[in-house]
Amino acid sequence: MSLSVRFVSALIIMSCLHLPAYAEESLTSSALREYNAENYEEAVELLNKLKARGPSSDVSYYLGVSLKQAGDPKAAAENLRDAIRLSPPVPEAYTELIEVLYTGNEFVEASEWITKAEGSGINPPRVAFLKGLVLSKTQRYKEAIESFRNAKRLDPGLTQTADLQIALLYAREMKFAEAKESLQAVIAVDPSSEIASFAREYETAIRDAGRQRAWRFSAGVSYQYDDNVVLKPSDAVPGVIITGERDSGLIGTFRADYSPMTSGPWFFNSRFMLYTSSYFHTSSHNIIAPSVLLNPGVNLGAGAASLPLSFSYSWLDGRRYERVLSVKPTFTRILGPGHIGQVQAGYSRRDILQPLLDADENRDGGIFSLAASYIRTFSSEKGVVNIRYEFLSDDTKGKNWDSSGNRLDFSALLPAGANTSISLAGGAFIQDYRTVHTVFAAKRKDRTYSGSAGILWEVLKAVNVNLQYSHTRAKSNIAIYDYNRNIYTVGAEYRF
Repeated sequence: MSLSVRFVSALIIMSCLHLPAYAEESLTSSALREYNAENYEEAVELLNKLKARGPSSDVSYYLGVSLKQAGDPKAAAENLRDAIRLSPPVPEAYTELIEVLYTGNEFVEASEWITKAEGSGINPPRVAFLKGLVLSKTQRYKEAIESFRNAKRLDPGLTQTADLQIALLYAREMKFAEAKESLQAVIAVDPSSEIASFAREYETAIRDAGRQRAWRFSAGVSYQYDDNVVLKPSDAVPGVIITGERDSGLIGTFRADYSPMTSGPWFFNSRFMLYTSSYFHTSSHNIIAPSVLLNPGVNLGAGAASLPLSFSYSWLDGRRYERVLSVKPTFTRILGPGHIGQVQAGYSRRDILQPLLDADENRDGGIFSLAASYIRTFSSEKGVVNIRYEFLSDDTKGKNWDSSGNRLDFSALLPAGANTSISLAGGAFIQDYRTVHTVFAAKRKDRTYSGSAGILWEVLKAVNVNLQYSHTRAKSNIAIYDYNRNIYTVGAEYRF
């Protein structure tokens, strides 16, 4: 029923009930006139006067849709709820309320009203379409597609807009063939329409996305000043003299990512990373460390499961030092727009490749871990905040390194302009060792706190310059493991 017809019906009802004719008709007619003239603020003012004279589902409905047009969704939703709860309820208020809640990202309440509308048989095609929109926003793509299909089955007039929404969802799942098919259906309905024009442009974008490079590379070089390369203890240790802890050097990185386009729920990405550090004087701490990551996974609607496999190998001062093989099953879940949760279990096998002087210092062994993360994205996903907790159990062959610990980390990337971002990070690692140290005759307890801040500046489209400062404070009840460290870095990275 149109807005004008409902107002006429209201006038007839009021006259039959012998309501104050001139006052009510004057206010109602004036409100209708202002609404039809798109003077929504004036319509709201008149309808508020009508509402003040007593509860009315019709007045609440008209006031709700006027407030919606006036740009006050919170007040609009309040009045539309009244239009449903008051007697007699206004059926049209259901879809208006669901739409207001959807645009306001109130997806939980929108879903509740969708269920009520479905139970009451309210405008099934429109409710099915709105249900598809809500499901798509909550990352339930398969259910959303089915709902859009249901909407166009119930009302062929919704075919074009429903097919466009289906195409957008297929594109998000990287099902480009299905997305293209839906877009062609949109165009076929009415090739001259505005929505068909958009579909053509989006079809071109999808075709280009399908051609995107599977390989991506980056290389970087940085100058670094480290005031404690050798982790000199904070306090003097009797009988131990350590010098030359301060040094500068160059850090080099190279990274190659391979992410092939896939169709369906399965995905795969991989990475090769090379890290090198070359100090100007303290060559004993020069590092070469290549690593490989293979990450197969499957999309699960509102989440994903993956199985990252990684292998790293490092050389210290030109000699073999360490190799680590890890597997970390991971489940990621979309909690809502911009909110992501992640849980991970892991096992790593570490082997130290240098000769041992003392079997109790043998660090070979397995590391078991459990972790949970919360990730918040904002500013069109240019900003990210990540909070992560991890429990680790290090089961080593040597008594002196057998330990368990709890780690809490925080990191943030904050947009600070069109081409500039600020990075912040901090962490705490509480580590307790299980046995009495064979040399120092005490159970070792370490408390390590770290923090960093940096600026990332995109000077050219493919070139970033970064400045960073980081601080580490390691506290230990065994003095030789207690230290302070500050690192200052300036570098550049080129992506190609």
